[in-house]
Amino acid sequence: MAVSKKRFRELVEEHYDRLFRAARFMCGDVSAAEDLVQETFLAAAESIGSFKGRSSIYTWLYGILLNKFRRWLRRKSGGALSLQAMVEDEERERGEEVLETDYPGPPENAERNETVELVRDAIQELSADHRSVVTLRYVEGMSYEEIAEALDCPLGTVKSRIHYALQRIGKQLGQSEGLAEARGLKRPRRPGLR
Repeated sequence: MAVSKKRFRELVEEHYDRLFRAARFMCGDVSAAEDLVQETFLAAAESIGSFKGRSSIYTWLYGILLNKFRRWLRRKSGGALSLQAMVEDEERERGEEVLETDYPGPPENAERNETVELVRDAIQELSADHRSVVTLRYVEGMSYEEIAEALDCPLGTVKSRIHYALQRIGKQLGQSEGLAEARGLKRPRRPGLR
Protein backbone atom coordinates (compact mmCIF):
# COMPACT_ATOMS: atom_id res chain seq x y z
CA MET A 1 0.00 0.00 0.00
CA ALA A 2 1.79 3.12 -1.17
CA VAL A 3 0.81 6.40 0.37
CA SER A 4 1.39 9.89 -0.96
CA LYS A 5 3.46 12.44 0.93
CA LYS A 6 0.34 14.52 1.38
CA ARG A 7 -1.63 11.61 2.87
CA PHE A 8 1.27 10.68 5.13
CA ARG A 9 1.53 14.30 6.34
CA GLU A 10 -2.21 14.16 7.13
CA LEU A 11 -1.64 10.90 8.99
CA VAL A 12 1.07 12.53 11.10
CA GLU A 13 -1.11 15.58 11.82
CA GLU A 14 -4.03 13.34 12.75
CA HIS A 15 -2.15 11.04 15.15
CA TYR A 16 0.88 12.98 16.40
CA ASP A 17 -0.70 14.51 19.51
CA ARG A 18 -2.25 11.26 20.68
CA LEU A 19 0.97 9.27 20.13
CA PHE A 20 3.01 12.01 21.80
CA ARG A 21 0.71 11.97 24.84
CA ALA A 22 1.08 8.19 25.12
CA ALA A 23 4.87 8.34 24.68
CA ARG A 24 5.23 11.11 27.25
CA PHE A 25 3.10 9.18 29.71
CA MET A 26 5.19 6.04 29.22
CA CYS A 27 8.68 7.54 29.34
CA GLY A 28 8.06 10.71 31.33
CA ASP A 29 10.45 12.80 29.28
CA VAL A 30 9.26 15.36 26.74
CA SER A 31 12.39 15.15 24.60
CA ALA A 32 12.44 11.35 24.59
CA ALA A 33 8.71 11.27 23.78
CA GLU A 34 9.26 13.56 20.79
CA ASP A 35 12.08 11.31 19.58
CA LEU A 36 9.98 8.17 20.04
CA VAL A 37 7.07 9.60 18.07
CA GLN A 38 9.38 10.81 15.31
CA GLU A 39 11.00 7.35 15.12
CA THR A 40 7.52 5.82 15.06
CA PHE A 41 6.47 7.86 12.03
CA LEU A 42 9.77 7.17 10.26
CA ALA A 43 9.29 3.43 10.78
CA ALA A 44 5.66 3.71 9.67
CA ALA A 45 6.73 5.48 6.47
CA GLU A 46 9.18 2.68 5.72
CA SER A 47 6.71 -0.11 6.44
CA ILE A 48 3.37 1.38 5.41
CA GLY A 49 3.07 -1.46 2.92
CA SER A 50 2.85 -3.96 5.78
CA PHE A 51 -0.28 -2.32 7.17
CA LYS A 52 -3.03 -4.81 6.38
CA GLY A 53 -5.99 -2.78 7.62
CA ARG A 54 -7.01 -5.43 10.16
CA SER A 55 -6.84 -2.78 12.87
CA SER A 56 -7.15 0.97 12.98
CA ILE A 57 -4.17 2.94 11.74
CA TYR A 58 -3.73 4.33 15.27
CA THR A 59 -3.51 0.81 16.73
CA TRP A 60 -0.85 -0.05 14.16
CA LEU A 61 1.08 3.15 14.91
CA TYR A 62 0.81 2.53 18.64
CA GLY A 63 2.29 -0.94 18.16
CA ILE A 64 5.27 0.66 16.41
CA LEU A 65 5.55 3.25 19.20
CA LEU A 66 5.50 0.51 21.82
CA ASN A 67 8.35 -1.32 20.07
CA LYS A 68 10.33 1.94 19.92
CA PHE A 69 9.61 2.52 23.63
CA ARG A 70 10.85 -0.96 24.55
CA ARG A 71 14.07 -0.36 22.60
CA TRP A 72 14.44 3.00 24.34
CA LEU A 73 14.10 1.27 27.70
CA ARG A 74 16.78 -1.27 26.80
CA ARG A 75 19.14 1.51 25.64
CA LYS A 76 18.50 3.55 28.71
CA SER A 77 21.35 3.21 31.17
CA GLY A 78 19.78 0.76 33.57
CA GLY A 79 18.14 3.58 35.52
CA ALA A 80 14.66 3.26 36.91
CA LEU A 81 11.84 4.24 34.60
CA SER A 82 10.66 7.63 35.76
CA LEU A 83 7.80 10.01 35.27
CA GLN A 84 9.67 12.54 37.41
CA ALA A 85 10.57 14.72 34.44
CA MET A 86 6.91 15.01 33.48
CA VAL A 87 5.92 15.88 37.05
CA GLU A 88 8.68 18.50 37.22
CA ASP A 89 7.62 20.00 33.86
CA GLU A 90 4.02 20.27 34.99
CA GLU A 91 5.02 21.73 38.36
CA ARG A 92 7.13 24.36 36.59
CA GLU A 93 4.26 25.17 34.20
CA ARG A 94 1.83 25.42 37.13
CA GLY A 95 4.30 27.65 38.97
CA GLU A 96 4.54 29.93 35.95
CA GLU A 97 0.74 30.10 35.74
CA VAL A 98 0.49 30.98 39.44
CA LEU A 99 3.04 33.75 39.00
CA GLU A 100 1.02 35.17 36.10
CA THR A 101 -2.21 35.34 38.13
CA ASP A 102 -3.13 37.08 41.36
CA TYR A 103 -5.00 34.08 42.73
CA PRO A 104 -3.57 30.55 42.52
CA GLY A 105 -6.92 28.79 42.80
CA PRO A 106 -9.01 27.06 45.43
CA PRO A 107 -7.53 24.64 47.98
CA GLU A 108 -9.29 21.79 46.17
CA ASN A 109 -6.83 22.25 43.29
CA ALA A 110 -3.89 21.60 45.61
CA GLU A 111 -5.47 18.39 46.87
CA ARG A 112 -6.34 17.29 43.32
CA ASN A 113 -2.78 18.01 42.17
CA GLU A 114 -1.44 16.01 45.10
CA THR A 115 -3.68 13.09 44.15
CA VAL A 116 -2.56 13.25 40.51
CA GLU A 117 1.07 13.19 41.64
CA LEU A 118 0.42 10.19 43.90
CA VAL A 119 -1.20 8.31 41.01
CA ARG A 120 1.74 9.13 38.73
CA ASP A 121 4.17 7.94 41.38
CA ALA A 122 2.22 4.69 41.69
CA ILE A 123 2.22 4.21 37.92
CA GLN A 124 5.97 4.84 37.91
CA GLU A 125 6.42 1.72 40.00
CA LEU A 126 4.79 -0.48 37.33
CA SER A 127 6.72 -2.54 34.80
CA ALA A 128 6.76 -1.35 31.17
CA ASP A 129 4.16 -3.98 30.20
CA HIS A 130 1.79 -2.93 32.97
CA ARG A 131 2.34 0.76 32.31
CA SER A 132 1.53 0.16 28.63
CA VAL A 133 -1.88 -1.37 29.33
CA VAL A 134 -2.72 1.38 31.81
CA THR A 135 -1.73 4.00 29.25
CA LEU A 136 -3.78 2.40 26.50
CA ARG A 137 -6.84 1.82 28.66
CA TYR A 138 -7.01 4.95 30.78
CA VAL A 139 -5.08 7.58 28.83
CA GLU A 140 -5.97 6.48 25.29
CA GLY A 141 -9.39 5.01 26.11
CA MET A 142 -8.85 1.83 24.13
CA SER A 143 -11.01 -1.26 24.65
CA TYR A 144 -9.44 -4.49 25.90
CA GLU A 145 -9.71 -5.92 22.39
CA GLU A 146 -7.92 -2.92 20.87
CA ILE A 147 -5.19 -3.19 23.49
CA ALA A 148 -4.72 -6.89 22.75
CA GLU A 149 -4.41 -6.06 19.07
CA ALA A 150 -1.98 -3.18 19.65
CA LEU A 151 0.22 -5.27 21.93
CA ASP A 152 -0.20 -8.44 19.90
CA CYS A 153 -1.09 -10.50 22.96
CA PRO A 154 -4.11 -12.52 24.10
CA LEU A 155 -7.14 -10.73 25.54
CA GLY A 156 -6.73 -12.62 28.82
CA THR A 157 -3.20 -11.26 29.18
CA VAL A 158 -4.48 -7.71 28.75
CA LYS A 159 -7.17 -8.25 31.37
CA SER A 160 -4.75 -9.77 33.86
CA ARG A 161 -2.17 -7.00 33.33
CA ILE A 162 -4.79 -4.32 33.89
CA HIS A 163 -6.09 -6.11 36.97
CA TYR A 164 -2.58 -6.48 38.41
CA ALA A 165 -1.66 -2.88 37.55
CA LEU A 166 -4.78 -1.50 39.23
CA GLN A 167 -4.12 -3.63 42.32
CA ARG A 168 -0.55 -2.32 42.51
CA ILE A 169 -1.66 1.28 42.01
CA GLY A 170 -4.34 0.87 44.70
CA LYS A 171 -1.82 -0.63 47.08
CA GLN A 172 0.64 2.21 46.43
CA LEU A 173 -2.08 4.82 46.95
CA GLY A 174 -3.14 3.13 50.18
CA GLN A 175 0.44 3.25 51.43
CA SER A 176 0.75 6.89 50.38
CA GLU A 177 -2.41 7.83 52.25
CA GLY A 178 -1.17 5.98 55.32
CA LEU A 179 2.16 7.82 55.17
CA ALA A 180 0.42 11.16 54.77
CA GLU A 181 -1.74 10.47 57.81
CA ALA A 182 1.28 9.33 59.84
CA ARG A 183 3.11 12.56 58.97
CA GLY A 184 0.06 14.60 59.96
CA LEU A 185 -0.41 15.84 56.41
CA LYS A 186 -3.90 14.42 56.10
CA ARG A 187 -6.60 13.94 58.65
CA PRO A 188 -7.62 10.31 59.13
CA ARG A 189 -11.10 9.53 57.89
CA ARG A 190 -13.72 9.04 60.53
CA PRO A 191 -15.46 5.66 60.35
CA GLY A 192 -18.65 5.74 58.35
CA LEU A 193 -17.87 9.04 56.62
CA ARG A 194 -16.57 9.47 53.10
